Amino acid sequence: MMTPPQPQTDDIRRDLQASLEARRELGPGYDEHFLNALVEKLTASVHQQVASAPRPPAPARGLGPEQRVAIAICSMIFAIPLIAIAADAAQLAGVIAVVTMVALVNLFASR
Repeated sequence: MMTPPQPQTDDIRRDLQASLEARRELGPGYDEHFLNALVEKLTASVHQQVASAPRPPAPARGLGPEQRVAIAICSMIFAIPLIAIAADAAQLAGVIAVVTMVALVNLFASR
């Protein structure tokens, strides 16, 4: 089933028919003028359709839920050996530093 033509299409069709009838009356000497007028109308119609077309949504800024979960899992995996190394090398101060850094990484990733 064919959809009915849009109003813009009807206008262009009428203009084209009028141009063809005028060409028949005036002869081929005015072909370039008729073609230029038709091109301008078609270009204006295309620009109007492009301007009124829906725009795709802008990509979301920040990390998605899957990426935040991945960062949380990776931070826990790396935190375990880092805490062990920090506890051996710097005792309580090293453990506090590593835990703070892991917490900050997760905090900034969640924003």
